[in-house]
Amino acid sequence: MADVADKGGVMDVLDFSQGVGMDFTSAYLFGSSNGTDFMDNAEYRQHWLHEFKTFQIQLPQERAGGEVERWCFSMCEAAERFIHSGELREEQLGTQPVVYGRLAQSLRESAKSDKPSLKPTIVAVASEMLDHLVAGHETSGITLTYLMHELSQRPYLQDRLRSELLTLSPPIISPASNDATNTDADSRLPSPRSIDALPLLDNILQETLRLYAATAAQLPRITPFSPNGTTIDGYSNIPGGVRVSANAYSLHRNAAVFPQPEEWIPERWDAGDERSEEMKRWFWAFGSGGRMCLGNNFALQEMKLVIAAIYTNYTTEIVDDEGIEQADTFVSAPVGGKLILRFKRV
Repeated sequence: MADVADKGGVMDVLDFSQGVGMDFTSAYLFGSSNGTDFMDNAEYRQHWLHEFKTFQIQLPQERAGGEVERWCFSMCEAAERFIHSGELREEQLGTQPVVYGRLAQSLRESAKSDKPSLKPTIVAVASEMLDHLVAGHETSGITLTYLMHELSQRPYLQDRLRSELLTLSPPIISPASNDATNTDADSRLPSPRSIDALPLLDNILQETLRLYAATAAQLPRITPFSPNGTTIDGYSNIPGGVRVSANAYSLHRNAAVFPQPEEWIPERWDAGDERSEEMKRWFWAFGSGGRMCLGNNFALQEMKLVIAAIYTNYTTEIVDDEGIEQADTFVSAPVGGKLILRFKRV
């Protein structure tokens, strides 16, 4: 990003944010040395995102063995080699294939064999890993895009956020790209707990997730068959086999809970205890219950860290936001497929 700012500062943040989401997700799944480097490798990032658009509309038999599946499989194989190479060390927390290793181990234990066939295990794990990769990069990238779009219209709010971010210890201050004095100490990060405790940052992210839920479409369920039917929110005797659904778009626009629901108002999350609890009850950006997003805490911390790194060091302004409205699809990215911002170093 320092290079972007130094060369005029114009960038498509939807493209970049989805790359950031992929780098975070793949590093957690496979270890940082086995994951992607989409932030730096813009050429392959853009190629992969293009391939993924095709992947999204293909049938399973059309996807089989394609580039996206081969790409995921290669990271699984790299993680497997890493685990068995003896390179894994307790002190190398940043490079451990945390999720892949745990899931592969669990599958091996469930197979009741010390030496199961490697291929079936990797195929089973790869299927799960691809689900995580697809879900993790796209939704966080969309949320970061809309958050930066709103902040870019409010320079005063960027200033307030920067003041808050500078209270972190250490603050996430990036040296200039030609600064040779960068040391390991400079690259240390504040604790996740301290980032999570920043009220304005939290309000901004919560409000973006409310107004621009990345998966705002219906999540259908079928009522169970029972002698007395099913009761849902006071509606009784609903017979079995009826399709019912809820969606974040509608829940987040309940004006009784969220006054001026179509407006982006981060301050609403400063409400008192009773009002705050009611908003949290209606907040559904990650779903709820047994099938809610299992990566919600990871995603929140990732996005807060990225926003903290950006707005500690840069201001943003809109260059081209044509087509910024959300698509009416299950995963709701901007219809224009882009957001061009200018970054200026503070």
